[in-house]
Amino acid sequence: MEYREVVTAEFIERPNRFIAYVNLHGERTKVHVKNTGRCRELLKDHTKVYLEKSDSKTRATAYDLVAVDKDGRLVNMDSNAPNKVAGEWLRVGGLYGDVSLVRPEKTFGNSRFDFYVESLSGKRAFIEVKGVTLEREGAAAFPDAPSERALKHVEELIEARRQGYEAYLLFVVQMKGINFVEPNWDTQPAFGEALKKARRAGVRLLAYDCLVREDGLEMHAPVPVFLDSLDRIAAPLLAWYDSGRRILPWREEPTPYHVWLSEIMLQQTRVEAVRPYYDRFLQALPDIESLAAADEEKLLKLWEGLGYYNRARNLKKAAQILVSEYGGRMPDDYEIILSLPGIGSYTAGAISSIAFGKAYPAVDGNVLRILARLRTDERDILQAGVKKSVEEELADVMPKDRPGDFNQALMELGAMVCIPNGAPKCDVCPWKELCRARAQGITGEFPKKAGKKPRSIEKKTILVIQDAERVALRKRPEKGLLAGLYEFPSMEGNCEEERVLAYLRELGLLPLRIRALPPAKHVFTHKEWHMTGFLIRVDELADRGGRQEGEGLIFVDPKETRTNYPIPSAFAAYAEQVEMIRKPKK
Repeated sequence: MEYREVVTAEFIERPNRFIAYVNLHGERTKVHVKNTGRCRELLKDHTKVYLEKSDSKTRATAYDLVAVDKDGRLVNMDSNAPNKVAGEWLRVGGLYGDVSLVRPEKTFGNSRFDFYVESLSGKRAFIEVKGVTLEREGAAAFPDAPSERALKHVEELIEARRQGYEAYLLFVVQMKGINFVEPNWDTQPAFGEALKKARRAGVRLLAYDCLVREDGLEMHAPVPVFLDSLDRIAAPLLAWYDSGRRILPWREEPTPYHVWLSEIMLQQTRVEAVRPYYDRFLQALPDIESLAAADEEKLLKLWEGLGYYNRARNLKKAAQILVSEYGGRMPDDYEIILSLPGIGSYTAGAISSIAFGKAYPAVDGNVLRILARLRTDERDILQAGVKKSVEEELADVMPKDRPGDFNQALMELGAMVCIPNGAPKCDVCPWKELCRARAQGITGEFPKKAGKKPRSIEKKTILVIQDAERVALRKRPEKGLLAGLYEFPSMEGNCEEERVLAYLRELGLLPLRIRALPPAKHVFTHKEWHMTGFLIRVDELADRGGRQEGEGLIFVDPKETRTNYPIPSAFAAYAEQVEMIRKPKK
């Protein structure tokens, strides 16, 4: 669009929304302001302004104030201009290359949108245009004053989307050199929240800057719309990830099975600890079919040391479903993946994004932590509703062309930089310029968690009982903690040697030697085991008419504990004694 006759003047004052006084040719002149917004950051004393001469012979003002010079940047202030340039842009195919109809001022429900557009391919869209003149440190913000009308338009766009139309909110930035557009959270937080709701409902948020001349302006190039700091995280995060990501076997071969297995193993377990288990597991069970057919004790033995053994059992259950219902393949449907035993939203998101390239977030405690620090989020991350909310927010901003890398980069950042224990490594963080907690020096205060109930403490005495050839084990119940795994016989409480000897005699065993072992502790989620132990050499592990059978004891070659009998890591300190027993004598 163009203005016909433009002159320059010097701004003096603005007594109301519609009128300003300028110094024009050395005279104090009243002019009409073509923008009813506050524009306080633009209309300052002695600022250079641009005036268009009016054609009207009856108006009280001969000029319209249409633009201003802000620190060397020309800013258009004409509130009618955004619709004019948007109309020009739409008619030349800016939105639809095969545009067939552009109709301004189209009624919808109880509202009226700036444009209704149709295409030859059958698309139908409503477009609401918002002119943006507020600029702060390279970012444009809207609105410059609270606007109930703007809120109403957003709600109407959501309704249009529900009724099957395409819906667009188009920000026309009336200046050049803008990095992004954002809601003016300080002035009207409700508008920012409305935009988030609209984006989630499928309303497209577009922004274009403008080439501004003294005598006109035209839409130029798209600029991003950032609703909050999450919108700005992808580019620096992926650049950081590309420059130094760890080489991990499941990343190099991200098949659905590999991703699934690695993510289950990595729950509650460090990457360094998982690597050897992952390699050994795949050698034994290289695909879903072999996992489904695996003997449970073999499976648990492969899992020995990783803990949380139900993870392994659920792997097999899910594999059996995949074999029976999906031909032994993981389907690329998020909801089906989510329905499998042992798979929650995090694992389903990881498999869907990494293995299938689908834009589903993978949110765990690490992701909740780094985002809480980024945004100084005061919400309790242990609440299920918070995780659900963060999943929705991330789904809005994750790049559709690299969802798997995005999720893995978030995991990597939480593991390597924004660590849970100790000070985060903020100096190498790709978000160091975005992070509110870093800026305020309060990274240690996030994330917020409600206080946990203290873990209960159970005292046990562990008995490593051996004869010349065998060691005594006992299988735990099929339900409950460490279900179906093998353990050393034990006694409740931290027992003295005399009580242990009496118990052995009840079992019908004849102790030859007994030696106290160092105490040990194992921490579960909700309880702790505080253990003492004894290494006991007996004459013979055999049924002597005592209580051995009732105790469920089995007597095995120590070498078999390496291959056949899964012993959980809770007994690691005492399993070391078996390692010593089974070493060949020199």
